[in-house]
Amino acid sequence: MAIASKNMEVGQEIPSVRKEVTLWQSRLFSLWTNPNIHTSWEVAKKGGLPAPIAQGFMSHSYISEMMTNFFGETWLKGGKLSISFINYTVPGDIITAKGFIREKTKEGSAVRFNCEVWCENQAGQKTVVGTASALVY
Repeated sequence: MAIASKNMEVGQEIPSVRKEVTLWQSRLFSLWTNPNIHTSWEVAKKGGLPAPIAQGFMSHSYISEMMTNFFGETWLKGGKLSISFINYTVPGDIITAKGFIREKTKEGSAVRFNCEVWCENQAGQKTVVGTASALVY
C-alpha cells in the first residue's frame, strides 16, 4: 500500500530499503550459466576487481522497491528512474536505498514528485546516485 500523498513537502525522506548482498544473489541474478565477474572470485580477481561485483540491476531493483513501497501503483505504471553506478557492491555489503523529495510540480489533477535517490553501503559510501519521479493523484 502506497504511503505517498499530494500534501508531502520538499525535503521529505522516502523510507529506505536495506539489503545484504550475497554471492548467491549475484549468481541468481546472473543465472550462473558461466563464471564471470559477478559469480566467480577467480574471474573477478583476474579482471582486477576486489571481489565478484553485484550487477547494477540489483541496486536498481532496491531503489525500485523503495519507490514502489512509497508511491505504489503509480510508480509501477509510470515512474521514472535515471541512475549512475559510481562504486562497486560486493558480497557482504549491506546496501541501503535512500531518497528524498527534491521538487513537486502540478501536472493536471496530479502532483509529480521529483526525488533524489541513491544506494549506499554499510560505510556510508554511495554506490549508485540518481533521480526518480512519480505522480500522486
